[in-house]
Amino acid sequence: MRSVLVAAAVFGLVVGSGTAASAAQAPQASGANWTCAKDVCLRVGDESQLKDAHGCNHKVCINVTGNASGYTTSGYYSGSNRFYGHINVWGPNMRVNGRDSAYPGVAGSGRGSGQTCAEGWELSGGTYTSVGLPCEDVS
Repeated sequence: MRSVLVAAAVFGLVVGSGTAASAAQAPQASGANWTCAKDVCLRVGDESQLKDAHGCNHKVCINVTGNASGYTTSGYYSGSNRFYGHINVWGPNMRVNGRDSAYPGVAGSGRGSGQTCAEGWELSGGTYTSVGLPCEDVS
């Protein structure tokens, strides 16, 4: 079943790039097994291996590499949904506040199990508005 999901996601990536923004698309990596659900893809395998996750919510994307022994969370604007503002990332034993930019993005590293998130804040008319909050679990 996993290989069917991966094949379907890769087929969607190749054939339908730019179709539904909420459809998950498996990253292309040789030798990796990926499983996708909604707008998140996870690399699956032995528990001792690193787990990677990627997903987007509204104008913000998150990329998580690693596991509870050590992980990195990157938050960035979702391609064509650029905005002026900043992105903050946090998770177990980690918090990094980004700086305002026309191309917002930030990364941080931590250790421990729990949820890691990236939240985008768009600045307009002197007011910040949340424009996306994708989160992933670290184990």
